[in-house]
Amino acid sequence: MQATILRPVMLSPARIGEIAPCDFFDGNGSLLLRKGALISENLQKQLGNRRLLCDAAQATTILTGNPLQALADAGKTLLTLDAAVRTGSNFDAEACRTLAESLHNAWQLDPDACIGFMRTANPGSSSVCQTILAALFAAELGKAHAFTRDELVELIGAALTMNMGSMALHDEMATFTGSLPGSLRRRLKEHPLQAAKILRNVGMPDVWSRAVEQHHENLNGSGYPGGLIKGSICLEARMLRLVDIFTARLRQREGRGPRHWNITQARDLGVLTEHVFDADLGMLDLSLARLLMSRLGLFPPGSIVRLSNGELAIVSRRSYDIVRDAILSPHEVLSFLDADGQLCETPRVRRIGLNACRILSYANDDQPRLPPYDWPTIWGYYVQDS
Repeated sequence: MQATILRPVMLSPARIGEIAPCDFFDGNGSLLLRKGALISENLQKQLGNRRLLCDAAQATTILTGNPLQALADAGKTLLTLDAAVRTGSNFDAEACRTLAESLHNAWQLDPDACIGFMRTANPGSSSVCQTILAALFAAELGKAHAFTRDELVELIGAALTMNMGSMALHDEMATFTGSLPGSLRRRLKEHPLQAAKILRNVGMPDVWSRAVEQHHENLNGSGYPGGLIKGSICLEARMLRLVDIFTARLRQREGRGPRHWNITQARDLGVLTEHVFDADLGMLDLSLARLLMSRLGLFPPGSIVRLSNGELAIVSRRSYDIVRDAILSPHEVLSFLDADGQLCETPRVRRIGLNACRILSYANDDQPRLPPYDWPTIWGYYVQDS
């Protein structure tokens, strides 16, 4: 039984015939290959493109890259691009493409860590965090639709730039309570067209700019700026609309708490989908909503849970049933707050099961009241602020 924090790695074919430098585990933490054993060609064939896990302390000896640092850096780049638009400077199209590529690479390397980190650490402004998290959820949807790599990068790019030039407006809205005044409402309705125009002017692909222009359209025609309905809204825009609303639902806003999972609703994915999206579900693509929820599972990365031993823990990774291609309830979590309410210096692995700890409830509503924590360590990474 492993009791360390694991990180995903890929075994290069070039390592066939070498000695394993550490223990390797599958996605559910079961030991596949012991340290010192031979990495055989047969093992490589069995694994295919499956991602392995190893002790986080050993991961850098096998695979370079820090996806969480890439996300933190992406937030700074996003603000720089937005400032260029607002100040009338030249919009750097190449930097925009590079940003989308960087986020795609980070997500591909460790999707669970990326999603969980953006749900907990919240680096940067509110608008930056929401935009990057929405882009990560868009990547999940695109992958489920068998998008090519280029199509995924363009979808991620569209998610990152759908509020280009209006990030400050979205930050303002995040702290606003009550009905929006006319001036804010007018600026809000104009921002999809403005962002799409910026992208077209610098030669971004049509599917990218079209998705941005339509990302506030609703299937029932109640959206803006065009009041489009159903099939007249492109698939990518329907994806952006869904992940934008979904991300807003998960995040704390002034005067409106997040709509987190509930144990009673979480027993059925259909009921849970209706609980999370509520009345918004009538204007969204239901098939996409169900697809996203099925990919994230009942306990998505970053979910804060209360345990039967009194500790507060976080679900760091999804558990997979490879045979059924389904997401399972977590077989382990990482405790960060002990039963006495004291922060754990290092996260503690807790097995979930009949003879171990049990998850009593979701506790994400407690998260804003928690003391600061070094969240990247939950996934075995370190992130520099500057």
